[in-house]
Formats: sequence, C-alpha cells, structure tokens
Amino acid sequence: LWLKLTECFSNVFNVIPAPTEKCDPPPSIANGALTLPPLTQYDNGSSVQYSCSDYHFLQGSERIYCSEGQWSSPPVCIEPCTLSKNEMEKNNVLLQGFYKNQVYFYHGDYVGFYCKQNHFGAESGTTLFQVQCKRGQLTYPRCVERGR
Repeated sequence: LWLKLTECFSNVFNVIPAPTEKCDPPPSIANGALTLPPLTQYDNGSSVQYSCSDYHFLQGSERIYCSEGQWSSPPVCIEPCTLSKNEMEKNNVLLQGFYKNQVYFYHGDYVGFYCKQNHFGAESGTTLFQVQCKRGQLTYPRCVERGR
C-alpha cells in the first residue's frame, strides 16, 4: 500500500510517494534466535522469522513484521521441563514406558508416571498419573507404600 501526497507547482499537480519508515534490526529473544542473520535496516512490510532453542516451546507468531518503523510483537520461547531422577525417587514414581529415555518435555506436554510396586498415590489412591509440563515445572505425583 503506497500512500501518495500531492504537490502543486504552477497549477500542475505532481503525485509523489510518501516516505515510509524503515525498521532497525529486530529484537533478540531469550532462548531463541532469528533464522537468518539480522540486517542493519529493514524496509516497511518486510518480515523476519524466529526459532527457539531445543525443546523450547514457541508461543506467539514465529514471524514478525516491520510496519512504519516498528516491529510487531516477537514470540516467547518457553523453557522445557527436565526430568529429575531424584524427584522421581523421592516421590516413589517411575516413568511410563511410552516416555522411556525422554529427559526433556515441551511446555504443555503431558508426562506419564506410575507408582513403584506396592505403592499408591498419596492423595488420589491411584497408581497412574498424567502431569502437564508448565513453564519448565513438573509437579511430581507422590506415592506412598501400602500399609503405611
């Protein structure tokens, strides 16, 4: 979309394009980067694309646009959950077979746990659990020994 201005010289009108502001290099984001090296300046209407570090969840649009000297909002890279063998041991839980060998989980992913043999859920009494990874945090279910 080109904006046009008119100018009048000696009863002759000339149509001239309005200047459009360029953008400075786009903002950097934590745990992510541009997919291409940044330029020193960007034309109005141009765009750039971001990607997140391994296992980080990209929230928002991966692409931002230059409009009249301003960038649209960049995405946020949300940290993953890291499985803790210590927390699992402390809470008497094991990882369900489907998740075997996984250490990192994306924000929003569900992780399956079950109680060790002869244990049951301290709060629920059940032995199987699905826990959601929330911004790098896993709330481990707690299992206790039967008869205690």
